[in-house]
Amino acid sequence: MYKRMMLCCLVLFIGILFISSTQVSAKKEDNVLVIYTIEEDSQIKEVRVLDTLIGQFASDYQLVQDDKLPSLDLHNYSRLIYFGAGKNEISAQAKEIIDQFEGSVFAIGHNLDQFNPRFAWVDITGETLVNQLTFTQEPIGQTLSEDHIVYQLEGEKAQVLLKGNDKVPLIVKNNGDYYFAAQSLFSPFGEALTEAFRAFFDEKKEAHIRYLRLEDIHPMIDADLLREQAEYLQAKDIPYLVAVIPVYTNEAGQTKHLSDSPKLVKTLKYMQDNGASMILHGYKHQYRRSETGEGFEFWDVENDRPIYQKATEEPKFRDDFTSEEAYQSFIAQGEAYERRYIEDAINRGVEELTAHGLYPLAMEAPHYTMSQQGYEILSEHFTSYVGRLQLTDFTWERDYAPIFESTPAFLHGMTVYPETAGFIEQENKQSFVDMQHKVQELQKYKQAYISAFYHPYLGLEGLKKVVKNLEQASDAAWLDLKKKDNLVQTELITIASKDGEIEVTKPFAASDYEKNIKLKQSLYVIIPGLIFFIVVILLLVSKFRRPRS
Repeated sequence: MYKRMMLCCLVLFIGILFISSTQVSAKKEDNVLVIYTIEEDSQIKEVRVLDTLIGQFASDYQLVQDDKLPSLDLHNYSRLIYFGAGKNEISAQAKEIIDQFEGSVFAIGHNLDQFNPRFAWVDITGETLVNQLTFTQEPIGQTLSEDHIVYQLEGEKAQVLLKGNDKVPLIVKNNGDYYFAAQSLFSPFGEALTEAFRAFFDEKKEAHIRYLRLEDIHPMIDADLLREQAEYLQAKDIPYLVAVIPVYTNEAGQTKHLSDSPKLVKTLKYMQDNGASMILHGYKHQYRRSETGEGFEFWDVENDRPIYQKATEEPKFRDDFTSEEAYQSFIAQGEAYERRYIEDAINRGVEELTAHGLYPLAMEAPHYTMSQQGYEILSEHFTSYVGRLQLTDFTWERDYAPIFESTPAFLHGMTVYPETAGFIEQENKQSFVDMQHKVQELQKYKQAYISAFYHPYLGLEGLKKVVKNLEQASDAAWLDLKKKDNLVQTELITIASKDGEIEVTKPFAASDYEKNIKLKQSLYVIIPGLIFFIVVILLLVSKFRRPRS
């Protein structure tokens, strides 16, 4: 009896240790607290850049402004990042949290002097300009196109990881803590911070991934030219992405659907069967009376704001309202309209592609423009997003993409597969050279997407040059989006991909558009059969009516 009791106690003790160690390791895996300071609302764009950079390494992190901190149990976090996006007095609570945090802290930007004694080992003596970045322990360096303002640092205890102009300390480390002296995280500092985050997040994986996207495929595109390029890519065994716009609209408001372009549909199905993954690139790629491919479908670019009204309505602004309350009521109505507008475009786009046996696995907003609410709406239908990201609702004019796939918090669970190497402009030969240089630059980083897009109307020879540029990264694997876990959902349609296979769940006809297609397809079979039947009947009648000789 005694031995049995001792054995049970031992098993229970081991079990408790196992559970405890499992919980600790789960906490230590990637739970990150991110505290930021802004001086004005527009600086939130810098915070969202940081969000995309962190999302390359962690999936469980909390972003919170320093003066809006809730009550926190710091034992739940393994790492802490502080970002001074603006110069401001930091809350006493934030100072206390950062000074008392037991794990590693990575501080960035302004306000470092307020963290004493934690960062007493860094002395900021002023500001300086840099036009070159060099990692001290890695063969990564970059010459910048212009001077950038950074903080001038001194401190004998600091280990220097990144220098500017071969002498200015930019990223420094001491006892597990880091500081980055940049005052903005836009390129090239975001790429440099990504590389430094590898050490901070203890990331060992190294990967270069290529992708090619054929852009703006709509019902009026030259199907023969597209087929020629598809056959070239198939012969080279290159998986690729195809950004499809289901409806073409010209400036006069005339429209054409994929059902009006059966030759194009046949080509797209050939592409899907031979390496291509379909991407929904909006529904009609325009908002007002502009040609498909030129317009901004999910952003009112003329007024640089979200889609608050019908395109045919006279736009309203703050000055059109007698009170702030009335204006905010208009904004609330506008946000409700935007939700209906985007939902309708997504549903119609997925329905029309699926009606033709084309299965989109991700979304790309036209011109990469979309409001923050728009991303939230997209996340209810897609798990994957392709391209670059609009950072705020203040303006569309500055987008951003990390250099590796990321799941930033403001995408609400969607993964972004970034475009990093640009595209080819018509009649601009320098575009090919610029892309070549960008590919060479991206290869220096341990983790990077080497990705570009191309407009098929530019022809096969230009596509071959783009592929040659991407093939410079000989160690990079081609992205096959079908091998990723993707989920696309509307009310009646579910599309899922995994390990190269696509599964589709839908009714026989998921929309009126599909019903019309199936009706036409039925008529193509029924009418010839009916004509044949009538001819046979007439021949038989004629035979039996023929007078006997």
